[in-house]
Amino acid sequence: MGKLENVKPTSFLTGRYEVIDPSYGSGLSKIELDLGCGKGGFSIELAKRNPDSLVLAADIKASRLQKINNKAAVMKIDNVQTVRVLAWDLVSYLIPDNSLDRVHILCPDPWPKFKHRGNKLVTSEFLGCLAKIMKPGAILHLATDDKPYFEWMTQAIVPLQQYERFDEGIDDVRDIHTEFERYYLSVGKEVGHMAFKLNKKV
Repeated sequence: MGKLENVKPTSFLTGRYEVIDPSYGSGLSKIELDLGCGKGGFSIELAKRNPDSLVLAADIKASRLQKINNKAAVMKIDNVQTVRVLAWDLVSYLIPDNSLDRVHILCPDPWPKFKHRGNKLVTSEFLGCLAKIMKPGAILHLATDDKPYFEWMTQAIVPLQQYERFDEGIDDVRDIHTEFERYYLSVGKEVGHMAFKLNKKV
């Protein structure tokens, strides 16, 4: 079997207080982050449609990221960079401030049990950290199939004055579905989406 020349190796971000070049030297004009990318269906299609953007496909499971690299190679898509990393590490110190043009957090684990609520990713604290690494005017895209989590997300972002509801910021990706969303839609379960624009730093 021939070598897949356009596959970029997965970046394993494990260094303490390491700061990376989020463009990975690509020189591309925009950077989008698919945080918790799973099997990568959304990341791959996003990169395919936006060849001038670098898509960072971030997840903690290396096996998923390898599959994304393989898919990208077969489809000759070379503007996806897979990143194995914990979400909190990525937003807390690994990416420099004012780096990202759009962030997608799609169908994260809702941790529905009350005793596990502290494990939810989308909190006011997390979104505040995320705002630091987004550019002014950047778009935050949130989605979940879990109605209580949708309400949780909404309440988490309310205190953060730098975010303004801006659902038209995802008009170009509304028809792109993650593997999870395709399954939910196939069984008649609705997935809620919302988007926000980062207007200012506070």
